[in-house]
Amino acid sequence: MSGLYRLLGMDQPGEIVRVSDWVWQASSPLPLGAVILLALLGLAAAGLNFLPPNLMTWKLRSLLAGIRVAGVGLLLIMLCQLEARLTVDRELRPVVAVLTDTSASMGLTDVNGQTRLAAARDFAKGPLQALADRAEIVRYQFDWQLEPDHNANASERPTRLMGAITEAARRENNLQAIVILTDGNDTAGDRGERLAPLLAARGLPVFPVVFGSEDAPKLARVKLTNPSAYVRLGDELRISATLSAHELGEQQITVRLMEEGRAEPVAVRENVRLGKDPSEISFVVKPEREGEKVYRVIMEGVKHSASQSLLAAEQRVSVLNSKIHVLYVDIPRDERKILGHWLARDPVVDLATLTLLPRGGWYAQGDMRHKNAGEGLPGTEADLYKYDVIIFGDIPRAYFREGGDTSETKMQWLAEFVSRRGGGLVMLGGRNVYAAGQYQDSPLARIAPFTIEATPEPQVPKPFRVTPTVAGLGHPLMRLEADPTANRDAWYDLPTLDGNNFVGKIKPGASLLAVRELPTGAMPIIALQNVGKGQVLGLSADTTWRWEMMRPAEGEDYFRRFWGNAMRSLAPDPRIQPDRPQILRQQSQAVLGRSLKLSTRLVDSVYQPIRNAEVRVKATSPSGKATQYRPRDGRDTPGLYEYEIELNEPGSWKVEVTHQDKTTTETLLAGNGLEELDDPRANVAAMREFAQATGGNMFAATQVNELLKTLALTPRRVTDSEVIAFWNLPLTLGLFIAVVCLDAWLRKRRGMV
Repeated sequence: MSGLYRLLGMDQPGEIVRVSDWVWQASSPLPLGAVILLALLGLAAAGLNFLPPNLMTWKLRSLLAGIRVAGVGLLLIMLCQLEARLTVDRELRPVVAVLTDTSASMGLTDVNGQTRLAAARDFAKGPLQALADRAEIVRYQFDWQLEPDHNANASERPTRLMGAITEAARRENNLQAIVILTDGNDTAGDRGERLAPLLAARGLPVFPVVFGSEDAPKLARVKLTNPSAYVRLGDELRISATLSAHELGEQQITVRLMEEGRAEPVAVRENVRLGKDPSEISFVVKPEREGEKVYRVIMEGVKHSASQSLLAAEQRVSVLNSKIHVLYVDIPRDERKILGHWLARDPVVDLATLTLLPRGGWYAQGDMRHKNAGEGLPGTEADLYKYDVIIFGDIPRAYFREGGDTSETKMQWLAEFVSRRGGGLVMLGGRNVYAAGQYQDSPLARIAPFTIEATPEPQVPKPFRVTPTVAGLGHPLMRLEADPTANRDAWYDLPTLDGNNFVGKIKPGASLLAVRELPTGAMPIIALQNVGKGQVLGLSADTTWRWEMMRPAEGEDYFRRFWGNAMRSLAPDPRIQPDRPQILRQQSQAVLGRSLKLSTRLVDSVYQPIRNAEVRVKATSPSGKATQYRPRDGRDTPGLYEYEIELNEPGSWKVEVTHQDKTTTETLLAGNGLEELDDPRANVAAMREFAQATGGNMFAATQVNELLKTLALTPRRVTDSEVIAFWNLPLTLGLFIAVVCLDAWLRKRRGMV
């Protein structure tokens, strides 16, 4: 019967089991009169064969008459466009989807010298190919999204394993099973608890074939530590990394620092130890131009690592042409002279100095950012906020009450400069500050990192050695040397200081960085306090100049290093400027396939939040598709405009935020799936649990026979409709031509043509 079905033009005739319910219809019926006329003409043409005289036998006459009637009948079929509608029962081959995981973790080499993906490809082309004899196979590959299989290599994208299974089940309505070739890792940590019952209810079992070891693979990894988002032009950028290895033994490797756009490495370290214990390494670079820089730390010569992608780490840095604007207010003394001298020579510090003269008045030096320098501190908040860091020296409290200002307005502004503007404030020791200057219960006392209380002895005399605390030795501000041991030794080798102010206990939440050991206990010498958006660095001593003037001739200049660290640690982010939008990230990583929450903070000249501003956000995907946003600030978050960008394409995204005529741009890189390599072990237990919950089972690559046996695939019976256009069949046209030719041939043989 399949031959007949094929002649009738029916699709897949071998699948047809039974045909029933024939219904005839003419899709373009002729008028009844025309049909009758054609029928009469046909009968007349047939009757001509019976007219005398005729040399043909009666048998041949009857045959020719029948041929002409048949020809007219075929002509009527074609002119009326006769069709037949059939109900057809088909028996279809089962459909199985084969999904191959191509995500980052599948690039590990831990399957008999092959990558997990290569082993999965061999399995699909080899043992699993026997499944094609029993079923129709649809092939897909996936990392963060599902797509038709095109034998791609392992990507560096994250895995959405459960999302890929969900999408495959949605696309293929007639699936009877899903075979998934994977290591079982899902970057989102989804174990399929919600998906499995849905697949089981649909009768769609999942059969994972897991590749890779359940044990931690042999891996070497380079990971950046505390990467900085920006560096100021002219400053040094320290790029630090941790080198670690698992089960690779002791090796000597080479580490290179590369800069995007340069063929030669920026720096090279040879014979670096890589072993059981992590190794720390750092490079110092000094960018020469502003703009976006991309640095890569690369390990070379690593043997037997299961992954090459972990041997490099990338850091993006914005090089900003923005100096730290420092205002130093003090009296004539050694600390002011030497500290001011060296800060003025710091390449990223723009120093302005105000010196309170003994007989009154102020002496200004440097590039003042406010106009009333003769009055000391700026006379308006807006002018004060033009500075980034203020160093407050030995200024008596009476200064703030000049002109009858009993509310001490400028001192209030200093506190607001820290908390609202986000600036840095350094409070130095002296004869007229802290308890010695009656600063207790003042706005400055409220933001100091230690308590200030009236005491009969406001000064603690005699030389002493600064003792850093454990927390202090680990703080960036106190880093005199990059190596922890060398840093500790550097602090203990510093020259002594001469006396300090009496201060109280460290406040809750403050960081005690260094102390002076006294018989009565430890007294704070250096402490740091977060106040609102800024920081306050409190020093109860005022003779750090001794670190500079009494250091060995060939020794390191730790005085300059300490104060350089202080200015850089206290300075606010230069990207936050009045009336200029900035882009703040709520998440550290831009994960492909997820939404990234961003926000923009708007402040005016005194760093008050700008409400109800017109903020325009444009996100451009790697393919060039642009999406516009119009975020609004909230009642509880004034001046903070939040928005989410769906990272649905891998590659570099460009985000532009515009307020008035100022635009800020941020680049986001979506597609790094290396986070799943933090634990790249094959997740066998999770796959087995998920498969059994769907009605399937998990298999190893060596269990292909068990897999094929478990796949109980049976043909599907479906009923559908078929339309056979008899008028348009090649068979119909051929019969018509054959009838005409047969009539002519028979008549010619009798000599009647």
